[in-house]
Amino acid sequence: MRILLLQDQVYLPSLGGGNKANRLLLEALAAQGHQCAAVVRAFTTRAGPTTLPELEAEVGARGAVLENRAPGLHCFRYRDVSVTAVDFGTTERVRQQVRKTIEEFRPDWILVSDDKQRLLLDCAVTVAPARVILLLQTVFHLPFGPHAPHHSRQQTALMAKAQRLVAISEYLKDYLEVHGPLDSTVVRLPVFGAGPFSARENGSNGFVTLVNPCIEKGLNIFLALAVRFPRVPFAAVPTWGADDSVLGALAAAANVTILPPADDIDEILKQTRILLAPSLWPETFGYIVVEAMLRGIPVLASDSGGLPEAKLGVDYVIPVRPAVWRDGVYLSPPQDLRPWTDALSALLTDEQAYDRCSSASRRAALDFASHTGVDAFEAYLREGDGHP
Repeated sequence: MRILLLQDQVYLPSLGGGNKANRLLLEALAAQGHQCAAVVRAFTTRAGPTTLPELEAEVGARGAVLENRAPGLHCFRYRDVSVTAVDFGTTERVRQQVRKTIEEFRPDWILVSDDKQRLLLDCAVTVAPARVILLLQTVFHLPFGPHAPHHSRQQTALMAKAQRLVAISEYLKDYLEVHGPLDSTVVRLPVFGAGPFSARENGSNGFVTLVNPCIEKGLNIFLALAVRFPRVPFAAVPTWGADDSVLGALAAAANVTILPPADDIDEILKQTRILLAPSLWPETFGYIVVEAMLRGIPVLASDSGGLPEAKLGVDYVIPVRPAVWRDGVYLSPPQDLRPWTDALSALLTDEQAYDRCSSASRRAALDFASHTGVDAFEAYLREGDGHP
């Protein structure tokens, strides 16, 4: 099959859960012999290349060569996926490039993901409506329902024109059905790799870690716990949500270490004793939760969105008061820290409690990951008449 991804995010580095999942999916499909290509954003404002030299450095560090074919058009091949990164000044130029790519590549399926303005989706359904699959990763990018920053009936109607919709979690599938209403299929993506996953030997060392510190991800809970456990080393891994104010707050915390983000999450998790996922907004799923559990790392997660689903029935799902969207920003309401403090204290001081959670987490995650291979997505693509 010929598979094209349209994504309104950078391809490398893939530090967010959604664009990492998309990249690993294409790589897995390419490894199975499918021809895979992507049209993506060239630059970002945070957690990725902001200039052409930075893009060249990101691509070059991975052994690939960036070819600047025209102003705003940058191409490279990475792990058998052909990537076109665009930086055009007008939406019409983006439309022209997407249409050109579809016409020349002739994909059997077009996966459209993380397209907040539905520009890429509009191009795809205009050129090849019968071949468009919406690959939905983030509930906040939807134009409807209680968690949408902006509502649009026009964009919702456009989403309904896609041939199929893929949801990455049961939580997202239910949200689409109730608030769309749109029908979708849950397909687990091959984001965890084949393993083996190195298990922690014990819980006596390492950081209490938060990935992507920001208000939405529970920064205030993380910082409050660091204050309450001053002798415990905490770590934060800044990605797209960490602005200057976040970095300043982290730097001011005496027992917080800032770790650089990494495409290979194992570089972070091998330093992690306990993972915190105290999100105050509804997470669509929470890949990082399963990543940690695969390695026997206990996770304290909030009850937001799909995080309880990602916890796979293992202990330590903790209620929070959700963040409030006001005047274009998320505000963190006061939280009851006692459940977080009690849970973290138990895992830090009770070796048996740590070992029970570690073992249960690893068993549940290994079973879950065994059902997330690329074969399931291949089978989904082959469904229906008129396609290979």
